[in-house]
Amino acid sequence: MNRAPRSGLAGFSQWPKVLVMTTRFSSLRWTSLLLWLLFRAVDGLAQSPSIQIQPDVRVFAVLAALQEGLSVAGEEAPPSRAAISREFQGLPTGLREKLQKFCQSHMEGKKPEDQTTKYLSLALLTEGPPDFKLTLPENQLPPDAFAIREFLDLVKEFYATAKVEAVWSRHRARYDQAVLEYRPTIDQIILLTDGYLRIASGSFLDRLLFIIPEFLAPPNTFNARTYRDSYYLVFGPSGKLAIDEFRHQYLHFLLDPFALRFTLAREKRSALQKFLETASGIDESYRKDLQFVVTESLIRAVELRIKKVPEAEAVLELDSAIRGGAVLARQLYRELQTFEAGPEGIRIAYPNMIKNLEIEPLPATLAEAQKNAPPPREKAEPRELSAVEKLLRQANANLASGNLEGAVDQFQQVLDGDAANGEALYGLGVVATMKNRREVAAGYFSRVLQSASAAKPEKVWSHIYLGRLLDVEQKRAEAVQQYQSAIALGDNTRNAQEAAQRGLKEPFSSRKASP
Repeated sequence: MNRAPRSGLAGFSQWPKVLVMTTRFSSLRWTSLLLWLLFRAVDGLAQSPSIQIQPDVRVFAVLAALQEGLSVAGEEAPPSRAAISREFQGLPTGLREKLQKFCQSHMEGKKPEDQTTKYLSLALLTEGPPDFKLTLPENQLPPDAFAIREFLDLVKEFYATAKVEAVWSRHRARYDQAVLEYRPTIDQIILLTDGYLRIASGSFLDRLLFIIPEFLAPPNTFNARTYRDSYYLVFGPSGKLAIDEFRHQYLHFLLDPFALRFTLAREKRSALQKFLETASGIDESYRKDLQFVVTESLIRAVELRIKKVPEAEAVLELDSAIRGGAVLARQLYRELQTFEAGPEGIRIAYPNMIKNLEIEPLPATLAEAQKNAPPPREKAEPRELSAVEKLLRQANANLASGNLEGAVDQFQQVLDGDAANGEALYGLGVVATMKNRREVAAGYFSRVLQSASAAKPEKVWSHIYLGRLLDVEQKRAEAVQQYQSAIALGDNTRNAQEAAQRGLKEPFSSRKASP
């Protein structure tokens, strides 16, 4: 799974990828946790003013402009992203050329799919439409946003010319549905995390956490950002719920203030800084931010304890965290074992945990973790694509970018050589659905289910599409059979199981946005 680096201001530097593990609670601790959850369950946690799950028009507008500037869509872009892309096909040539010129001149040698992170950083530091004014002076912007700050002039023009507000309104239901799907998961993460740390709900001072679904973000990516007292997690379409990513950002939201308030003793800070400056192999983001080292080490340890990973596996995961730079993770893991056995919450226990940390063993700890590193995997030579695979890749890219005629032509070329090709049949079914040719779409999806080459994702979504088509024709009993068949397959690509469950609960309406 790809994941963009975290970045921030006010002492928080880039945050590396999370490694998640667990171990065991005692039965007493679980009893306390269950009682805690009972009292907290009715609070509407993710609806708290301090924790907000909502789409963001700033992110939508900036990424829509970026998409037009890059003129690249994901090869397997979800239907929602393709539908949004089609909204901007009529963009004036002059404006599109200006967007393309800017994006090309700021590529920094990276691939188009790696450009999103810095534009997200810029979007989150604006006041939003219609003027997209910066919320910080230019000289206080993080480096990635500063380098492309002039893009906001083009975003402002794009917003007005492309009538982005109207496009946003037409697709808002898609985003609201994503919020509804994620809210129970996020509520559960908050409940379990607060219960483990024994921390009171809503004690966030003036800090805010924003969880933002965005269909225009690259699939399976998660961008975590911290700007002063505002925390953000922007995520693109994904085949699975981002439980680990949500928990990691929420733990930063909870624990970052502790590192600011309760610091290591002066001599320990000096020794730790000296060690980090010369330590080999660790991520650069750890070398100059001691508060980050402490907090990230604690978060890695908390994730282990919450998820109950067996001790043997936890040892390996701790080694991995230490090699990356979370060099205090093993000590804090042991401190958490003591914490679990006591009655205090993390607010009381934290100062003693920090006081007990020792810097002297760290060189040996890092050396041992590096010694235990698994051997690097040999990179397999990329396999050359066949002619059929190239055609399917081009067809899916055209489908994602809204070039339906190009997609149809290429899918049909595949069928000319293999009339039962499941991926091509599915693609033509999706195109027919977009054109509201229901009978044609049903025919293609039915053929997908008979195709020996169709993969599970194509079959599960063919069942769902067939169920929806039957619902539109008011053939509810037959539609239910299709949704049940989708559930029986078990595949959850692009949240297929949730979509099938919704189909069972209520008939699909063509006026509702599809996921």
